[in-house]
Amino acid sequence: MIEELKNTFENFNKKISKKNILAKTRLENFNKFAKLGFPNKILEDWKFSDFNRIISEKFKNINVNPDEQNKFNFNNYIKDFKHNKIVFQNGYYSQHSFEYESEDKVIFDNLKNGPSYKPNGSNSLNLLNNAFFTDGLLLYIKNGYKCKKPLVIYNIFNTNENNNFFNQKLIVNVEENSKLDLVICTINLNKVPIFLNTSNFFLVEKYGLLKLFYINELNNKDLNYNFNEINVEENSVFENLIFSYKAAFFKNDVLCLLKKNYSSSFINGAILAHNNDHHEIKTVIKHIGQNTKSYQKIKSVLDQNSRAIFQGKIHVDSCAQKTDGYQLSNAIIIDQDSEFDSKPELEIYADDVKCSHGSTSGSLDENAIYYLMTRGLNRFDAKKLLIKGFLQDSLETITSLEIKKFFLKKLEILLNEYR
Repeated sequence: MIEELKNTFENFNKKISKKNILAKTRLENFNKFAKLGFPNKILEDWKFSDFNRIISEKFKNINVNPDEQNKFNFNNYIKDFKHNKIVFQNGYYSQHSFEYESEDKVIFDNLKNGPSYKPNGSNSLNLLNNAFFTDGLLLYIKNGYKCKKPLVIYNIFNTNENNNFFNQKLIVNVEENSKLDLVICTINLNKVPIFLNTSNFFLVEKYGLLKLFYINELNNKDLNYNFNEINVEENSVFENLIFSYKAAFFKNDVLCLLKKNYSSSFINGAILAHNNDHHEIKTVIKHIGQNTKSYQKIKSVLDQNSRAIFQGKIHVDSCAQKTDGYQLSNAIIIDQDSEFDSKPELEIYADDVKCSHGSTSGSLDENAIYYLMTRGLNRFDAKKLLIKGFLQDSLETITSLEIKKFFLKKLEILLNEYR
């Protein structure tokens, strides 16, 4: 597949790069990717997710066609709460509306014309993103501005087999004493499988607050790798909720740097995997400043030969005294063919810290099922109620009331479809 991808890249780079410097930098990224290849289980970060095998099984070819930017009708926007929106169609910016905000306080641009990114690091999918990215978002919430309503980024796809590989970037800066609730909603309207590869960068400046939520309506043959790097400054807070379901492969890779004193991060996840799904949440929280705090809670439910993985690492720098770090992952495995893997890590170089981690997995409690059945529920509804209460524990951590109600309603809908 790498050799075929080389030809795809050559044609793509000729079409997309308007300047020689862009073409050169993209080529440097691709060449470094080609040496590394798609990640496989030999790599520690991918020991539970052999992506090279997964993509080879799911895709005969991955194709990029920058000429196909056809717009299509989409009006199925979230109705549960009022919000601002930015819409991407097949990887390209389409439209936006900031009707609830002062537009001079919310500054944004698309990334159709660059910039280029030097080939740094050894994450081959980030290098692939640097080589192939077509568009994205550059967003600033200006100093002292607190957004009145959430912003929803709609990432909508309706494409064909000749254009099934998409690479995007989001760069978001929440400036000093500012606030943003950001929902990223990814939807594939077509049955054509897609591979979506995103690399996102967030900066939360002093006294800033960023609440980030992920939800998708992908299909059971789609692949999505999502990398987030978050830099959190003094007295600022980052909240993240990942709701993962339906896609054949969905890996959320989170690197959060608590760089300054009194910075905090709260990362919660709910995975509902079935029908051979393979979902992973991987986090690295680096405590660098003093008096920093991190909290992680990941809940997974697996059925029908599915697999869920949580890899979570808390790293405490030698200067990061008074660190408070907490991490917990729990899983319910419904059938004998599903698998849950957990790899919690603590790496501590300071002596005045409070850090803990835990991980458990098991089946549904038969006594609890029996109790509910004695109260009039059938076995299916009893199991569904227990699963709802289990996953709801993560969703209840959402501090924005309207968004919490939306996610709880979505969970209810999914469980009603669940068999």
